[in-house]
Amino acid sequence: MKLRWKYFLVLVAASLVPLLAVTWISQNASRRLGKTISGKAQNTLTNTVKQEMVRATRSYAAFSLLGRQTTEFALRLLAIEAELALALRPPSATRIYYAADFDDPLLSPEDMAPSTNHPIRSKDGAVSYKRISRKHPNFFLAPGTIKEGVTSDIARFTRLSSALRNLNRHYGTGLHWAYVSLENGVHISYPGHGGYPMGYDPRKRPWYEIAKQSKALTWLPIVDATTGQLLLTLSMPIKRPDGSFAGVAGMDIKITHALAESETSSRWSQKMSSFIVGVETNSSSKKRKIWVISSQEKISPSGSKSVGDISSQSPEFEELFRRINSKASGYLDMPYKGVDSLWAYAAMIADQYFVIVVPKSEIMTLPEEVGRMFVGYSKEQRAITGVAVVLALFFVGVVAFFTSRLSTGHILTIIDAWKRLAKGDFSVRLKSRTKDERDQMIHAFNEIVPKIEEHMRMSKALGLAQEVQQSLLPQSDPSFPGFDIAGSSIYCDETGGDYYDFIETNRGGQAGLAVVVGDVSGHGVSSALLMATARALIMLMLRSSMPGEAAGIINDVNRYLSLDTAQTGNFMTFFYCELAERETEVRWVRAGHDPALVYDPSTDAFNELKGQGPALGLDDSFEYDSFHRHIEPGQVIMIGTDGIWEMHNKAGEMFGKQALMEIIRSNHTASARQIVDTVTDVLERFRGDETPEDDITLVVIKVVR
Repeated sequence: MKLRWKYFLVLVAASLVPLLAVTWISQNASRRLGKTISGKAQNTLTNTVKQEMVRATRSYAAFSLLGRQTTEFALRLLAIEAELALALRPPSATRIYYAADFDDPLLSPEDMAPSTNHPIRSKDGAVSYKRISRKHPNFFLAPGTIKEGVTSDIARFTRLSSALRNLNRHYGTGLHWAYVSLENGVHISYPGHGGYPMGYDPRKRPWYEIAKQSKALTWLPIVDATTGQLLLTLSMPIKRPDGSFAGVAGMDIKITHALAESETSSRWSQKMSSFIVGVETNSSSKKRKIWVISSQEKISPSGSKSVGDISSQSPEFEELFRRINSKASGYLDMPYKGVDSLWAYAAMIADQYFVIVVPKSEIMTLPEEVGRMFVGYSKEQRAITGVAVVLALFFVGVVAFFTSRLSTGHILTIIDAWKRLAKGDFSVRLKSRTKDERDQMIHAFNEIVPKIEEHMRMSKALGLAQEVQQSLLPQSDPSFPGFDIAGSSIYCDETGGDYYDFIETNRGGQAGLAVVVGDVSGHGVSSALLMATARALIMLMLRSSMPGEAAGIINDVNRYLSLDTAQTGNFMTFFYCELAERETEVRWVRAGHDPALVYDPSTDAFNELKGQGPALGLDDSFEYDSFHRHIEPGQVIMIGTDGIWEMHNKAGEMFGKQALMEIIRSNHTASARQIVDTVTDVLERFRGDETPEDDITLVVIKVVR
């Protein structure tokens, strides 16, 4: 019988009888309670409920205020980023998407997708979702703006992409849009989108005009021009380096986010309504307008989709506004939409208040008399249940004590065996028998111990092999007159088949340097062994100062290496490159390896060091040819293995040679070591968390003579 069935039967026998008794007594008491309740009920303590609502409203107001302060801080950071971008020189050219590009499927960014956070409701009530890009912001030029006159500001604002994405990650669905508009007509918005209405000019929007006039951070409700949603907008002016007015930075916040809707509805009920009430004073006429935002209706209580003066709509609202004008928290007992309700409000910041409305029917449901009766019955139930539970626990405890003693002996034996194994005793074995699932655990333990021992032995061997192979690679970059040279090799396993080296030569009394790069088929231990063999042959041939062309040396290496690979099918692609101190040319031999790339900055063109010949180890009779070409100062030679351009990211995209050439072109003025480090850094970011599939080796030679 299985162990779980043993324990199951014991626990059922120990607890079933008292539990059945408790259940029967509880049901009997519930029936008596139901007969006792005759429908008598009283209204709950209304004042207590009102005071609780006021306290809750104050808490939500404080919570919303804290969120607003956080949002204002985020906007200030965005404004600082914008002012810093205006103070810096325009960066190098980068891809810019204008609003019109987002409306054209052929020109829009590749990550364009519908966003459930940006719904658009048509006149017939149908809902669609606006397509946005979370990788790229959009640029928009206000009517009358000449693009050629603002190209520098557009380029400067490309620096804001990272800050806008970070802002979106922090706010999530609470953020609708984040944007910056300049007085010269340049407008950047994130997430990237199109759909601006004809003649749209951000400089004429209320959030822009009010921030410009007040010269301070402002809050106000706004209907979004592209989605038609009612949003809570905050904006503030930004300056240019000379202190002059530059434009306005702004953020559109979802109403549900500002109202902490999930918190309030979960505390009271889904029938609760919450508002933000604000007072706006016209700077010229001094006339006040009171606006109300409801998370349920998304419009003002007047029924208008715009902000308006609704103080005379009804006596109830007039009384509410009169209380709000006193700038004190409190409550009102008055109808809302024809339903008797309780209103509670509390000040958030100057001229803005948080209001919640709850129907009386939702809170006046617990009669005090029923409460007292229920307390009496609860005491009786607790006493009866307590006695039954104590008896059940005692019985179960006695049974569990004796049964555990029988089972824990075996468990302790197994634990002791694991402790011995942890200390390195691989001779430990378990011999006990229990005739249940524990026998499977014992059998598995006895099987896994020798496997762990073998794994530890292999791990130590691979660690030693890794140290040995790493010692075969150059420990530092060479110093050779007229050239700046650097290299790097990164293995995807503990050992690998990639190889590069810098070997000093002397032909006819002229000092030289041989730069070699090889790539053994596959990777791992077998490839590492073949790599070490090839390295030994190359070092032997080169350092014996053999006369003749480099092709002859490669022929000898191929002949000897083919003897080792004839029965295995393994091979090694190889690129041999030879430099001389007083010569302005490079000589090379290519054996099945990808051609080296040569970049000439004077013509901004790439060439390849090509040549014919199969990989080493395939044909022992093949005769290789050597090639040469003239080189000029400033030129960059790159020799690498296919693990670079054949690397894939999570999306299955391949890095490609074109991306490698762009890195060389952009960094040709840097040192050889800086170019190598830049390539490896870019490859690491491109791969992300994806496991590397092949070794990576790269050598860069810069002509500096």
